[in-house]
Parts: sequence; structure tokens; C-alpha cells
Amino acid sequence: MAITFTSKVSGDVTMLDANAKQVLELIGKTVGPRGVITAKEAGECVVKLRAAIVDARPADGAPEDDDVARDHVPLATRWQPFIVMLEAAQARGADILWGV
Repeated sequence: MAITFTSKVSGDVTMLDANAKQVLELIGKTVGPRGVITAKEAGECVVKLRAAIVDARPADGAPEDDDVARDHVPLATRWQPFIVMLEAAQARGADILWGV
């Protein structure tokens, strides 16, 4: 399954359930069939996601398994469209909804 996030100020962002749940839990939202991220909350959400991206980066010089590296999509890449949506929502005073 997938969850689609919508906003009046950007295109939709669709994530697989597991990825969407990870994002929602990280930003402090209850995972459910419907929800909202208000424009006021969006800025704090961006800060939390960017901090998680930094925390998830491997330490300099850390060896990577070739198979894992080839199949892994970094959080920065996976979450970028959602971060752009959050920034637009904050800048233009629009909410982000899912499950509607």
C-alpha cells in the first residue's frame, strides 16, 4: 500500500506505507488512515527530517557492503520531495493532508 500526501501548494507526494510511517513517526504525527500537517508545523518537520538525514549518514570512511550500497536509497534522496512539499506549505501557509 501507499500513502499520498496532498497540498494546495505543491504536487502530491506518494510513499510506500513503511516509508510514510517512518516519516510520520519521526515528525511526531500519529500514523493513521487520515491526518494533517499544518503550515505552522511544517517548518519544525523540515528541521526534524534534516536532522534524521544527518544522523543516518555513515561515518566518514565507514566501509559499505556493495550489495547494500547498490540497493539502498539514502534518506536525503527518499525524503527530498516531501521536504520540498513541507517548505512550500510553510512558505505559503497551506496544510498537508493524507488519506482524503
